[in-house]
Amino acid sequence: MSRLDVRVLFNRCDPAEALEPDDARNVDLDALSAPGQLVRGVNWVSRLARRVELANGPVTLLFTGLRGSGKSTELKRLAARLRDRDRAAMLTVTINAESVLDLHNPIDVPDLVAAVLVETERAVLSAEGANPDRALQDGWVTRFSAWLSRTDLELRSMGLTVGDKSLGAANLVMEMKTRPALRARVRQTVTAHLSTFLRDAQREFGSLRERAEGAGWRGLVVIVDSLEKLRGTSSNWAQVVESAERVFVGGAPYLSLPIHVVWTVPPAMLSRRVDHVEFMPMIKLRERGGAPFAPGEAAARAIIERRIPGAHLSELLGPTSMESRLRRLIGWSGGYPREIVRLLQAALIAGDGAISEPEFNRIFNELADEYRKVVPTGLFPWLARVAREHYLTLDDHAQQQAADLMLSNNVILRYLNDRDWFDLHPAVREIPGLRELIARGPKSAALNPIPTVG
Repeated sequence: MSRLDVRVLFNRCDPAEALEPDDARNVDLDALSAPGQLVRGVNWVSRLARRVELANGPVTLLFTGLRGSGKSTELKRLAARLRDRDRAAMLTVTINAESVLDLHNPIDVPDLVAAVLVETERAVLSAEGANPDRALQDGWVTRFSAWLSRTDLELRSMGLTVGDKSLGAANLVMEMKTRPALRARVRQTVTAHLSTFLRDAQREFGSLRERAEGAGWRGLVVIVDSLEKLRGTSSNWAQVVESAERVFVGGAPYLSLPIHVVWTVPPAMLSRRVDHVEFMPMIKLRERGGAPFAPGEAAARAIIERRIPGAHLSELLGPTSMESRLRRLIGWSGGYPREIVRLLQAALIAGDGAISEPEFNRIFNELADEYRKVVPTGLFPWLARVAREHYLTLDDHAQQQAADLMLSNNVILRYLNDRDWFDLHPAVREIPGLRELIARGPKSAALNPIPTVG
């Protein structure tokens, strides 16, 4: 391959890039699956959409998945289906939480509601044919800012005013994202008047739903994506996870609005007291008992071939070794779409032509080294138990902490047949010490103290 070819393919294999549903590189895994052989257990767009389409009243859904599992693409498909005039005919509003919230620090109800309300009002104004910036000039955020400045004089000294001077209502949500002191003060003020704040927000969302219906839609659906990226840093990881649990526990009653809402949540919520989280699983490469699952392997191969066309793939992996290397690459991915793409990019980095066997082996060795950094040896007994039993067994708080950490770092992967089951990432299963514990058989799953890892 020429250097130009390699460069083009390298950028086609960007593991951080979320694909649009109509991108030629995107593989619709649900459409690819044969009846009764769905590679992720269920049709995820249909599963989520029907919860909205069949409901008589507003629905609140909690949805998660590992970064790079295809979750954002599925949510875009969901939005398109619900927006379809011949189906649900809902005005759909997709909000990237990363752009309106600080996902490196604990979250709270006021942050979420304020950010979502502003973005929803902007979308409704657009649907009405009006300038969406009116939401920042004379919409709810202006009234909210005025209420805050009347209620808490301290906020005025921090630059909160209504109008064009100082902070201004138009910038309130973004200032809450970037100014921790202001955010904390707003939270404090709202918490002291939470029932009033929520009642007013409910009224505003109800009004926006009526306006959407007046613009020719049957209802309003808000999809809040990227909240699964909420994980903090090495110094505040536990506090950030606990803040998400407080917000979403018990079906997120404070976030149940008079409209349909899909909230993404961190994968760690699966091990917490958060009910009814829809967790999109990996591509199933093997059955729970270990037998190969051919449809899953074919789906993984389709992802590869959409990124690197056949002739280039043969040249990269070598025509005589391509099939065996493809199987190895797919197996090492664990069915994790982002991992598949990341391994392809690593192969392209190795050189412009056919990759040598030492270089090919190095790719997997480096992957294994990355996982070793986030798996403390104190977790080995519990991880070995997960590998043997394929259940996320949580006997105590220490194991819950372990599950939070390992789910957030892709160490534990979820799969779905007629019920869900779990396994370790293939690179993790090969970590020396852990590999021997898995093979040795049942032992105590007591944990040593868990170091803080971001």
